[in-house]
Amino acid sequence: MTSARTPVGATSAPVDDTQAAGIVETYRADRFGLFDARDPRHLGATGLPHDEFVDADGGIRPQWSELVDAYARAGEPGLTRTDARLAAMVADEGITYTPVGDGMELPTSPVPWQLDSVPLVLDGETWATVEAGVAQRCRLLDALLADLYGPQRTLEEGIVAPEMVFGHPGWIAKVGAGASAGVRSLVLHAADLGRLPDGSVAVWGDYTGAPSGIGYAMADRRIVSRVLAGPFGRAVPRPITSFAAALRVALVDAAPSGVDDPTIVVLSPGSLSETYFDQVTVATHLGVPLVEGSDLLVRNGAVYMRSLGSFKRVDVVLRRVDAAWCDPLDLRTDSRLGVAGLVEAVARGAVTVVNTLGSGVAENPALHTVADALARTLLDEELILRPVDSWWAGDPTGAAEVRRRAADLVLDNVRTGERVIGPELDAAALDATRDRVEAQPWQWVGRSCPAFSVSPSAVRSPGGTSRLRPASVTLRTFAVAHGTGYTVMPGGLGQVLADGPAGAGLRSVAAKDVWVVAPEPAGDARVTETSVAMSVPSTGAAIDRSALSPRVLADLFWLGRYGERTEATVRMVRVASERHQAQRYRPRADDTAVVARYLAGVGAATGTGHLIDDDATDLTATLAAMTTARTVPGTVAHALDRLASSARAVRDQMSTSTWMVLGTVERAMAELRGGGPPDLGDLARGHEQMLHGMLALSGLQADSMVHDPGWLFMDAGRRLERIILVAELLRGIAARRSDPVVEQGLLEAFLVANESAVIYRRRNRAVMGLRSVIMLSVLDETNPRSVIYQLDALRDDWDAMPDEVRSASVERTVADMVADVRRVEIGDLVATDDTGVRRDLDRLTAGLAEGARSVSDQLGRTRFAPPRDLQPLWGGARALVP
Repeated sequence: MTSARTPVGATSAPVDDTQAAGIVETYRADRFGLFDARDPRHLGATGLPHDEFVDADGGIRPQWSELVDAYARAGEPGLTRTDARLAAMVADEGITYTPVGDGMELPTSPVPWQLDSVPLVLDGETWATVEAGVAQRCRLLDALLADLYGPQRTLEEGIVAPEMVFGHPGWIAKVGAGASAGVRSLVLHAADLGRLPDGSVAVWGDYTGAPSGIGYAMADRRIVSRVLAGPFGRAVPRPITSFAAALRVALVDAAPSGVDDPTIVVLSPGSLSETYFDQVTVATHLGVPLVEGSDLLVRNGAVYMRSLGSFKRVDVVLRRVDAAWCDPLDLRTDSRLGVAGLVEAVARGAVTVVNTLGSGVAENPALHTVADALARTLLDEELILRPVDSWWAGDPTGAAEVRRRAADLVLDNVRTGERVIGPELDAAALDATRDRVEAQPWQWVGRSCPAFSVSPSAVRSPGGTSRLRPASVTLRTFAVAHGTGYTVMPGGLGQVLADGPAGAGLRSVAAKDVWVVAPEPAGDARVTETSVAMSVPSTGAAIDRSALSPRVLADLFWLGRYGERTEATVRMVRVASERHQAQRYRPRADDTAVVARYLAGVGAATGTGHLIDDDATDLTATLAAMTTARTVPGTVAHALDRLASSARAVRDQMSTSTWMVLGTVERAMAELRGGGPPDLGDLARGHEQMLHGMLALSGLQADSMVHDPGWLFMDAGRRLERIILVAELLRGIAARRSDPVVEQGLLEAFLVANESAVIYRRRNRAVMGLRSVIMLSVLDETNPRSVIYQLDALRDDWDAMPDEVRSASVERTVADMVADVRRVEIGDLVATDDTGVRRDLDRLTAGLAEGARSVSDQLGRTRFAPPRDLQPLWGGARALVP
């Protein structure tokens, strides 16, 4: 290697043949070692898989030359740094996937998206075949859907068996023949493809209901093009950004008749769904609102979107909710994801749903067995891309093959969605599966486990460095209706398959960016942003397309509250930790009393007092629990989890930088939780990192978000939370008289926690006094941390709200709180009774905290209340309680 210090993508002198040969020989050694070690039945009947990187003679395929040059220069150290940089960028941008079990189980937390730093590179000849084949397949499936929900010629002529249609859950009889009236049934299509050992490309499966992955493909390209800037610029793969423009054109064209400037929305199952990031990305690229079922309603046969107390007509719905769950009135009555009456609105032609309800029936893999006949009947063409070898057990011949080959097939129950991978089963499980096939043969389809092609993939070796090794890959393509045909995304979503039989069912372990190194088409075949602008009539003014429904406003409000709660709790626990560390090295009775009393005040303010061990001399474990206990309300970790959840729920409202900042806070928390019990030094570092991140997040929200009604609600949430915590902490440390020395220590700790110590010292040169502290933290209108400042800001927020969402009861409550603060006498607040209690201060602080909570409750009951009997995904798993 010429320079192990050169990162991938750097510009340097050409790599000589010896360096390139070394890369190839290492890869080939791994390649043959991998295949030799694998069970022969996983290799397919035709031998070794096709290699995307090297040809049969061991030479580098031309389309890979730029990447080979870059990897040869960088070596394993450079590849390791590239992998690390890519992983950091994925984390910074918050690209996640949420694993969800079968049967609508409660989802786990989102996990980082796994992206391979080595793209899949396709040459122009291969792509031309793929592009033509996918476009043909779209035309075929669209024609099939039109026939199945129309004349049903393919059923009458016996080409398609009735069980393939009426037994599949994607068939929706209530949709009827009007489902595709005036618009294509298949507007958006995705397909999983793989290259067979003979070099041909085969179709593994189709996605015709609610295809996913477009957003991930766009994010992969954005990340990889930055990490591999050098080779990306020299290879010049075809751009994929124009696909979003093509999708926008298709959605505009799909609008009901007579609608020239349609309102388009993306219907999501919610922030807890598997591919929520993907849904947000698509909506953002399209420039349309991302909505949930509770944001929409049907009135007088039309669909409307709730927004700021009013209703906005919706013309086109790009759905990411499975069709059966889209309407609890006409489809699944147990659905909490859909819109009651949506089927009726579609039937009336008042709204277009893309893809149309019922289009999922074309995903049935049993149709692969009749694909040739369908192409000849419906298109009068021969298939360009054939499916993998498949057998439908509803046919006697197919049933015999499925039972005989069960150990080598992927078996799908098309009725239940269950998948059985034959190579993973033992003898008993195979016999049981054969019995199930024999009992209900029409429900089962068997597909071969071909040895899909291999391509270089970056993996970590035991030593921690990254190296290239061969891995099986597939490609998910995307196509959208355009004109009289279909536009295919030039690339797609590559997938690295798991080793062994797990990969037979297309279980992936990482994604790949896909580079098509072929010239772009010219003329009418190319869809650009300009064509979108020309296709949408100008109204002469900017139109607000935001979806500020009660759900969105609630999430933004709680985003503000949890953001302030996270920051304030970090500050309070950080001060306690610093005071405890100082007291350990200077053990004095007064200092011990200050730490104990202050920590009790923090526990009272945050509701974590039960974590405090009053008998402990070392409070490190208590401070660690108040920081890292995720399941305990009031801790830093609990608030941070809910902050992240609220941010994900309104991700389409946030900038990319939000995730970069929030990610640093989450990583700091993960480091504290990941090792053994943290000591005071660990806590100090963690608190510092989290505080830096929260300050940056606060700055982003103030300076990088449009100050629309959603922002006003978020700001109101932050103000209310600050009132609660300032009032409760002041009450906890000062409502009862302490020894003068102890009280001075408590007041100083309070000022530091409330970020007011510097301004206090600048204004008050004398000894710390309660009167001056109350003046600064409660009554000073110029102090951004004072209670009265928060109340004034709240009134400004309400004054700026649109009339549709203003609340007279909230404004009265805030006005009463302002009056309570302004009428107090400072002398009464510092005075104590015979028991040492400052009654007026106790009443004022308790009333302020209660008033702020009352405002929050009033908003929850009125402005944030979801429609009756509708709940978020998984029955309200998203916490909306403090």
